[in-house]
Amino acid sequence: MDKFEKLALEAIEESKSSSYTPQDPFVSFGFDANPFLETSIEDLQNEECIESRFRMVIKYINKVHNSFLENHNKKKKDSDTVIMDGVLYGSSQSGVSTLISLVHQYLIKVHKELANTVFSDAKELVEFEDNQYSIAKTIQNFRNFIGSQNTGGDTISLLIIDHADFLIDFFEDFRYALDRDFQNTPIVFIFSQGGWTRLKNQLAFSDYDLINSMVPSQQINSLNKDEIFEILSLKLSKNKQIQNPFTKEILQTISKKASGSLLNAIKICTKVCEECFYNGLDISSLSLINDVTSFLAIDVNKEFFDLVTLNDNTQTFILALITMKSTAYDFGVTYDDIVNNLGIQKTSAAHHLKQLQERRYVIKRTVNRKAFYRLREELKTISDTYLMKSFEQKETHVRLESISNLV
Repeated sequence: MDKFEKLALEAIEESKSSSYTPQDPFVSFGFDANPFLETSIEDLQNEECIESRFRMVIKYINKVHNSFLENHNKKKKDSDTVIMDGVLYGSSQSGVSTLISLVHQYLIKVHKELANTVFSDAKELVEFEDNQYSIAKTIQNFRNFIGSQNTGGDTISLLIIDHADFLIDFFEDFRYALDRDFQNTPIVFIFSQGGWTRLKNQLAFSDYDLINSMVPSQQINSLNKDEIFEILSLKLSKNKQIQNPFTKEILQTISKKASGSLLNAIKICTKVCEECFYNGLDISSLSLINDVTSFLAIDVNKEFFDLVTLNDNTQTFILALITMKSTAYDFGVTYDDIVNNLGIQKTSAAHHLKQLQERRYVIKRTVNRKAFYRLREELKTISDTYLMKSFEQKETHVRLESISNLV
């Protein structure tokens, strides 16, 4: 064995005991881990912006429960069951799921009559196969889940379903199936603003009784830039000091550019941290923030905001339709959706959709040779907050195709 062969074998043997794991950029700046991976009760208790929303949701859920009891007692002698549901809705990417989960934890802790409330997440229970919702499997998943949570055998006092946008395509079938399986159990559905607007339009044509039997819906306010700044500051601080590579000015800029979307803000912060780590920068700069928002295509938020708040034309109507169809597993709006609801030619619809694509507002997808247009994730909060509100004020009813009828 020559000298270099011996050295090679020794080096290989020595290297077996060591390995390299890429360091998390957040850890390199002094964080224990990525601060956005989870949110603790302690974190939420420090967020003042959550307090009013927390109180409002608790009050609304209790109102649904009281309304159900009152109506149930009135119809006690009838053989018919009582469907008395509630709806909470808010802008996408505004921390609604975290809020609802927190509410559930404390609701079962302090409210004896609602101690047997079951919280479920439709996003985890809905089955989607071969470009279609599997309704039977989804309903069975809910049956199994609710049964597994109700181990005491007592009557379920209330069911909360988060991410209810995933149920819109087959909402009537789902609701009546659960009414058969869990009779006289009220449900509080949690929708996005676009999803709730779409469902109301759908039920107006198919089963308006389901809306009539509901407690009036309640909106959860979206986050403003100051509230997003508060959340980011708490998440990115140690001992009440904002950590590198962030500063107060940097976080204020990010909060403004996020346009009300907590997800956008987190995306920007994460990318900024990565860029600073890999480029050896201790502190971020405003120019880097601009580069990151452009790279993530969040820089179009301002012009999109201007479009949906300052204009009321064919394109904003099309964008409203697209917003309603950009939920859950839906592919998006079709030419037929646009033509049938606006009464325009396909050539005109194609012209507007091409412009919206060029501006990076929508994404095109082709399924079974049919084109679908969906709103980009980064624009959902703005659209929910402003465009849907404007659309609702028109009191216009639209009919949108469901996936089941398309593929």
